[in-house]
Amino acid sequence: MYHYATFPKDFTWGVSTSAYQIEGAWNEDGKGLSTWDTFTHAGNIVDGSNGDIACDSYHQLDADLYMLRSLGVNSYRFSISWPRIFPNGQGTVNNKGVEYYNKLIDGLLANNISPMVTIYHWDLPQSLQDVGGWENETIVERFKDYADLLFDRLGDRVKFWITLNEPYIIANLGHGYGTAAPGKNGSLTNSEGIFNRPGRGPYEAGHNLIKAHAEAWHLYNSTYRAKQGGLISITINSDWAEPRNPYKQEDIDAARRYMMV
Repeated sequence: MYHYATFPKDFTWGVSTSAYQIEGAWNEDGKGLSTWDTFTHAGNIVDGSNGDIACDSYHQLDADLYMLRSLGVNSYRFSISWPRIFPNGQGTVNNKGVEYYNKLIDGLLANNISPMVTIYHWDLPQSLQDVGGWENETIVERFKDYADLLFDRLGDRVKFWITLNEPYIIANLGHGYGTAAPGKNGSLTNSEGIFNRPGRGPYEAGHNLIKAHAEAWHLYNSTYRAKQGGLISITINSDWAEPRNPYKQEDIDAARRYMMV
């Protein structure tokens, strides 16, 4: 059955990517290590794959712009690699990294494609992870500084910002189950040998992720929005559960519990 209704003239058609999954150039032009570089290089992916080259988008910018134009989209969501901007997570800016994103944004606009920028899509600088990462509350200020630089350098052309991509997944898979970067899981204990995950780690990371989002959100709206005219929000993942047997109360309750998580 086909649906022949039309879309509004201002409807936005877009595609999206994330830095680690497409850029490659994992150690080029001053980029620092990310937690995903460390996680994959340590052999934590079953098939041995990593993002060292990925789609090689860092070297294929013109080809990517051509594909986007050919698709006929008018919006492109991509993420910034934090360690490509701040190799150590803070301090000295890697201007070659900023230049890459400037070229990408200018190329998108030249093709009438609106850039939608995700500030953080899970590629934390390893230097920050070495001092606790998202479980260390000082990261909130580091994230604010990072976002501030992006707003300042790119915000004259970017009108749509996303602070974080799926913080629940970052906290739970990365700091609870340990199945994704940085690989923190329940086998870890504190100095007294007390089992403290997954009950503690995901909550500490999640708490700081939420605070980091709030800091960046308030910074943009109080300092940049009036002069740049953009919008800022967050990407939250959503799941849906159906009872295996809709007539069985046990299955109905299980589906409800899943939706409450």
